[in-house]
Amino acid sequence: MEAWAYKFKMAATPQEMEPWLNPLIDAGADILHCSQRRFWEPELDGSDLNFAGRAKKLTGPPVVTVGLSGESTAVFRSDSSTPTPLDELARRFDHGDFDLMAVGRALLMDQQWLQKVHEGRSDEWLGFRKSALTVLH
Repeated sequence: MEAWAYKFKMAATPQEMEPWLNPLIDAGADILHCSQRRFWEPELDGSDLNFAGRAKKLTGPPVVTVGLSGESTAVFRSDSSTPTPLDELARRFDHGDFDLMAVGRALLMDQQWLQKVHEGRSDEWLGFRKSALTVLH
């Protein structure tokens, strides 16, 4: 896959997001799960709001942000991704940019990840590896 495909955005302005976000709310969605590759990247120029933050600002209901596991495409090159520090996640949460964080790859790689977060053991976090996709827990 070409690198440019990862930069694709469905909208360039908040006004372009409204026509496909508002019908979801009008249809009864009470929370939006806003997936993007890296939660720390802004969705639109001119603001540091990520996709979840922008969706929450435009629609109001709670939002879930995604994209914690760093460079997820590294696993397709047989590398390991680098675990993402949580400082920026905490800053955005405290700022009200999102209400929940979806955690997938970190837990697939290490079932003790949440305990390690709780105990401040970030030096023990594991980068995500392709091999984790073949393990059933």
